[in-house]
Amino acid sequence: MPHDAMKVARQQFSAAPETAGEARLFVRDTLRDWNVHRESDDIVLLVSELVTNAVIHAETTLELTLRRLPGAVEVVVADRVPERAVPKAGPLAVDVSPSTENARSGGLGLALAGAIASTWGVSYSKDDKAVWFRIEDEEPADDSGAAEGPAAAAEPAPAADRPSLAPPLPLRRGRRPSRSNPWAPLDTALSARLPLDQLLDRTVEYARTALGGDAAYIALATTDETDWEMRAGVGLTGGPWRRFRSRTEETFPSAAPEPGPVINDDLAIARAHRGRLAAAGMRSLVTAPLIVDGRITGLIGVASRRIRHFGSTAAKRLQDGADRIALPVERARLAEVELARRASLSFLAEASDMLAGTLDERMTAALAAQLTTSRLGKWCVVHTTTELGMSRLTYVTHSNENYTDVLRNLVTALPPQEQREPAPLWSPAMLAAVSLDDELSLELAESPAISMPLVGRGRVLGRLTIGKEPPEEFTREDVNVAEDLAQRVASALENARLYSNQTSMSEALQRSLLPAKEKEPRIPGVDHAVFYRPADERTVVGGDFYDLFATDGRWCFAIGDVCGTGPEAAAVTGLARHTLRALAREGFPPDHIMRRLNLAILDENTSTRFLTMLYGEMTPISGPEGGAGGMRIRLVSAGHPLPMRLRRDGDVEPLGTSQPLLGAFEDVEFFTETIEVASGEVLLAVTDGVTERRNNNDMLGDEGLLKIFSGCSGLTAQAVISRIDRDLEEFAPGGHTDDTAMLVLRFV
Repeated sequence: MPHDAMKVARQQFSAAPETAGEARLFVRDTLRDWNVHRESDDIVLLVSELVTNAVIHAETTLELTLRRLPGAVEVVVADRVPERAVPKAGPLAVDVSPSTENARSGGLGLALAGAIASTWGVSYSKDDKAVWFRIEDEEPADDSGAAEGPAAAAEPAPAADRPSLAPPLPLRRGRRPSRSNPWAPLDTALSARLPLDQLLDRTVEYARTALGGDAAYIALATTDETDWEMRAGVGLTGGPWRRFRSRTEETFPSAAPEPGPVINDDLAIARAHRGRLAAAGMRSLVTAPLIVDGRITGLIGVASRRIRHFGSTAAKRLQDGADRIALPVERARLAEVELARRASLSFLAEASDMLAGTLDERMTAALAAQLTTSRLGKWCVVHTTTELGMSRLTYVTHSNENYTDVLRNLVTALPPQEQREPAPLWSPAMLAAVSLDDELSLELAESPAISMPLVGRGRVLGRLTIGKEPPEEFTREDVNVAEDLAQRVASALENARLYSNQTSMSEALQRSLLPAKEKEPRIPGVDHAVFYRPADERTVVGGDFYDLFATDGRWCFAIGDVCGTGPEAAAVTGLARHTLRALAREGFPPDHIMRRLNLAILDENTSTRFLTMLYGEMTPISGPEGGAGGMRIRLVSAGHPLPMRLRRDGDVEPLGTSQPLLGAFEDVEFFTETIEVASGEVLLAVTDGVTERRNNNDMLGDEGLLKIFSGCSGLTAQAVISRIDRDLEEFAPGGHTDDTAMLVLRFV
């Protein structure tokens, strides 16, 4: 074919970001004029990549030349930096992501040339370098598009009319083995069994490149198939491209997904103009569904800034890619769903364990908020409802501490209402109405959030509000996990309240069984002190008790221990204490009081609730010249540990005789014992919680207590209590597993 019969089109471009788009437009218009249709998509694709490489790596004016040869089209992309070599061609399966879409390391254009072009090469001269390729016609060229002549030569035609650029020389020849499969790099990625996110990231990059588009994205159906979730994207603004919800009109070029590829030539008049495609300046779109077992499980779309950029060839090519990835993507998605399900179950199980570990309402709220911000959102607010039905702000936390106070002010002024679907809780107008329209408050108000009631046993116990930072969004799985967590938090709050109520009742009942400190009598010549500590369970009323009261010139004291704990033990304690006081005020002697008390306990049918008690009455002994000479004590020890006396010289001895316990037998006789104590002596009475204190297999016992008590000479009554309590803790740290009561009388 004579050289002057060859059709040539040439144009120079600057090294600017928009050059690739301008080059694609120039090539499409030229090929349309030459009636080249079937190969136009491949040619535009390669030109786009080669021009992009030249803009990025050469950064100089470049020249694009098209030649219509017999049975082929030749393209030359030349720049004026011959000393900067063309990046080495590598495999297409490079790791790309939306964050690096404009910073590829190079070589993708040459790899595509090797996959698509019939022949390609690179040539260098002292003034320039050129990358060229030829694509043969798949059918005979139209007579109007090229002159008749022999088959195209293996070498590119000389460019005599381009003196500043040397003609390209071939570096590689051969038939294009991959032109029938432009998705070969994708097949490589599929065979590598990449994680879902990596596979989707690579797929959108390949799709954009294969169709010569400016942007691409993939949306997958949610688990319940009621919505769509953007999972990967490249070339679009408004990221991140990870798991944000998308309306149908933002995802599909038509009102609903269709079972085949769809082309939209002008998005400005389509439903999708309201979405991120329009925000990125896209004007045309082609989509292809991902179909598995007859279900549309996802969609891949490629967009362009040009109107009518995509044709039927591009649509078929995109559908081919969609068919290749549909099943692997669905399998990977299901595996991801299963992994997320297991992670959610593990999170909820851990949350349940941690929530069950506290029985304090405020601690439960704080723990719920901390758990929430670790897994479901950036901030969390917990309100609780009082017994009167009033809402109370209990805990506020934000992963960024600088926002916590702002968030607290916001939810205090505008308490959130129930909202199960993710959306902002407050509008700018609402914030302005309460004078909270500062920048940080407005930023928090834009957060997508959910607010769910905490319901326990049919009662609203509070509200759990969770928010994220834009542009993050809640997935359906997030909402489901949050609802499940809310149920667990409500249950924990209910348990905390029940525990708190039971504790309050137990403490009130326990106080009623012990004399009030302010009502303890002042006993002339006696320094006294009492001590009581229940076992670890604060919700259980203890069985130990003491009493100290005055009646008719006598001062009476008692210390006792009911078998067991809880309400039944409290009933026996209350019966014993009030019966004891009533009989003592009637003037009955200690032995008679014990007999009557024994019968009273038996009459209450509490045969399994025995009672040990030490009861005594003190009267002064007149000394020489009418002065005080000590105390005369009449006492009965009904099955109770005997009291101990500490003499002034440090000797310790037990007092009295052990008699039968109360509530066990009807025919029981008691007798009163009388002892005298002198000034300077100390009397100690304890319950078995002291003598039975254990350190592993060692028990303190009477001998251990005697040894401790013998070192208390010269101490006040309260100091004796403190010394014994300290020595008990040293003997068995934290070993108070039983109720403990002590009564100390120091005679002065």
